[in-house]
Amino acid sequence: MSLASFSLLKCQRVRHSTIISHGPVNRSLDEFDLSILQKYILREWFWTSLAVSTVLIIVLLGAFIGDMLNDIADGRMPVGLMTMQLLFHMPETLGNIFPLAGFIAIMWGLGRLYQDQEMAVMRSSGFGWKHLIKPLFSLVLPLAGILLVLGLSVTPTTARMAEEQLQLAFRSAAVWGLQPGKFHVLRHGDLVIYAEAIEDDGESLRNIFIKQRQQVREQIWVAKRGAYWMDRDTGDRYLILEEGKVTEFAPGRLDMRVLNFARNDLRLPEPEFRKSKSSKIDMKPTSELLADGDAESVAELQWRLAPAITLIVLGLLAIPLSHSAPREGRGSRVILGILIYLLYGNMLYLCRAWVAEGALPPTIGMWWVHITFLIIGFVWIRRQGRIPVKAQR
Repeated sequence: MSLASFSLLKCQRVRHSTIISHGPVNRSLDEFDLSILQKYILREWFWTSLAVSTVLIIVLLGAFIGDMLNDIADGRMPVGLMTMQLLFHMPETLGNIFPLAGFIAIMWGLGRLYQDQEMAVMRSSGFGWKHLIKPLFSLVLPLAGILLVLGLSVTPTTARMAEEQLQLAFRSAAVWGLQPGKFHVLRHGDLVIYAEAIEDDGESLRNIFIKQRQQVREQIWVAKRGAYWMDRDTGDRYLILEEGKVTEFAPGRLDMRVLNFARNDLRLPEPEFRKSKSSKIDMKPTSELLADGDAESVAELQWRLAPAITLIVLGLLAIPLSHSAPREGRGSRVILGILIYLLYGNMLYLCRAWVAEGALPPTIGMWWVHITFLIIGFVWIRRQGRIPVKAQR
């Protein structure tokens, strides 16, 4: 039995029950029927959100893998950390896609009901917009709870673990990907490193050859021994060379200089993949942000709360946005919804920067953006609820 036939049968049963009796038995039957419709809509939203989330995860992780491969090729990231870095990045990815996935799922699910005229049948049977609130909250509230846990606890923790693992890896030649007896080309050919052997500790090297290009001049380093060293304060990496010489020259010229040294520290390419000092606040625990209380900490705290709030607000906005005529396609509504999502997200991003810079009071912060879109959603829903069913057809 289709949903439309079920709803018409239910409508006839309710009218027949109304003639016989107006007792509590009929009211409980009516509530049970509405619960079936709500579960039907909830299942529609759930499976759609799951499908959209899967697609978005594949797309975002694919882009992240591309960035990691580029970092590995340029020597900004060890090849051995690719899998772990991908796993550590997963909480941040989920925090980014859940609001959009839930938003699209609600719009797409309700759009199908409007397109197949099932929503018109349900509304003619007394199923109004208020009955959509229960399945809506059944979907978005658990997701909002997951987003709160991810944003306040899991994502900062995994960000710190990823940073610590990356810094630890750059202290070891073995984990970094330097293999004995092979030439390693970094920085698009501007740096070439060769080590004949690497000791068991992963830091000591023997018989090292390095070719480095700096603007129009080139340097060739040769040393008997070497070792990795990393400055923990700045995160810069150095290769300590002992008992060697460096030859500096310009191709095509007779200008050449040779320098023998007992020890020389060569700075290796800076791992740009690691977070800069300005983004260290992303890795701070939420408890430290609450204790600090400065503008930057407040902005970061509100940013971590934003995905959960955004999901609830966008869920309410999706109800009126999904309204369409029976023969109207769902594509235009989804595009409009994505534009609203982008506007919402950009406004939150700007408010985050303004709060951190002190241009916007923390008490106002991002709250005014959430409240504005929430009011628009409630007004839009109530206005749509007053439209007669015949006018919607």
